[in-house]
Amino acid sequence: MSEDLEILIARLRWPVSATRWWVIQELAAFLLLPATCEEVSRRLLKELTRCRLEGEAVEILFIFWMAAKRGGRPNAGLIPALTRPSLLAEVLLRDMGLTLHEQPNPSLQQSPDDFDAPAQFVDIQGVNVPRVYRTRLLQLERDTGLPFIRQCAFEWFKTEQTYPGAPLQGDLGHFVRPLGGNATGGLTSRATHRMTTAYQRTLAVARAFWGAPEKWTMILALAALPIDPTLAFLRSTRPRWLPPLGQGVGTRNRAVKAFIRDAIAGLSATHPGSVLLALVTPTYVSDNEIVEVSVVRWRQWGSTTVDAQDLAKRFHAQQIRGYYGACQASGCAQTTSVPKVELERVLDPETNAAPMATVYGFGRIGYLQTDLYPNRLYYPIMTGIDGGLTVEPMEGNLKISSGHRQVATLNYWNAGWSPAHPTAMSGLCGTALIGEAAPPQANGEQTPDRHFYLWRVMRLRRTASYESFVAEEPVCGAIFSGSPTQCERS
Repeated sequence: MSEDLEILIARLRWPVSATRWWVIQELAAFLLLPATCEEVSRRLLKELTRCRLEGEAVEILFIFWMAAKRGGRPNAGLIPALTRPSLLAEVLLRDMGLTLHEQPNPSLQQSPDDFDAPAQFVDIQGVNVPRVYRTRLLQLERDTGLPFIRQCAFEWFKTEQTYPGAPLQGDLGHFVRPLGGNATGGLTSRATHRMTTAYQRTLAVARAFWGAPEKWTMILALAALPIDPTLAFLRSTRPRWLPPLGQGVGTRNRAVKAFIRDAIAGLSATHPGSVLLALVTPTYVSDNEIVEVSVVRWRQWGSTTVDAQDLAKRFHAQQIRGYYGACQASGCAQTTSVPKVELERVLDPETNAAPMATVYGFGRIGYLQTDLYPNRLYYPIMTGIDGGLTVEPMEGNLKISSGHRQVATLNYWNAGWSPAHPTAMSGLCGTALIGEAAPPQANGEQTPDRHFYLWRVMRLRRTASYESFVAEEPVCGAIFSGSPTQCERS
């Protein structure tokens, strides 16, 4: 185990987000095995004592938290080994039944009035670190008149010499530059640890010196969780019913329709009584071409002709604007609440049709799970039901429930291995939302006259390495259930 463990510990410091997420899952699983628990605990506690930044310590603590949520006993050595206590450390330990009394290290200090933010602090926003932390602090500064941004920049500056040889840890352009301009990636370097550290310490200053309520600062600190608790146990597993991916899938409309029908048939054969609500995945990834297919099931009242291109454009624009609302989660709870919507809200007036799944907004996202955003997590749209929907982990997938009844499952898998990708799409992973054929009965709603699948193919191309990928106009279409020969405009 020792050699394997050392490899995992080394990869825990890699700047590739998906790798770190996977390593955290593996180490948490080893903490649950009697044969490896003691050795892994001892090694992780040693790493915890070596942490120089609060952001680093939180990732180590999250491993123990994941194990505790699967029945493991909290390790009594966590608090003595925690050399960099923080707000998030307090939250995670409290959720494990432990109480943290340690003071911040180094001690909190308000920024001088004449302190100017370093140029690097401004330049890294949205590049080396997520912009969300600065955005939230800027809003707090506007609301309160307190110097949140200056304090955060001051905390960032104080960690500049923490790793004097590599304060930002490596060259992220190594991963992104080969894709040309307009590229991004699931990359999390030491700069992110410095930023999440500065963010948490700024909130701690607000609590200690500016009278901010403890509960309020704790809620804000949750934005810096490395992994969303609901998504923490999501495992990459390609479904057996998913047809083979490849270059030919997105080449012609006929091939796209055949792929979708094969997926529907495969799902029906392996999971009788289930229905495909949404599917999105890259179907082909190469150095110079990426093809992505997305499919969403719709219900329609009447038989109005569906102009798939126009409907897909409206639907895509609404999702980008957050039209369907935002999911919410509380503290370290593993349950996410999906917003309740009414049929009138989601009904497309031109086709009298409504989507059965959508990408909702999120109150928080884990910075190690960026490949899933912004358009990989489809949850159901269920109107006319009592109560809302909840999302919880379930054996490597996500379980979506209405009350005490499971109504859908979400699967996740990798479809490509590069940590970088064009900004026009999410990461190189896929998801599928599978629902029940007979969902809960809607109150007072008429039964739809028919269902159809709205599909969208996005193709990005370039002619040579290091050039930018160019997104072609998406091609869209509709497949009506039970009527494969029915005409539709696409």
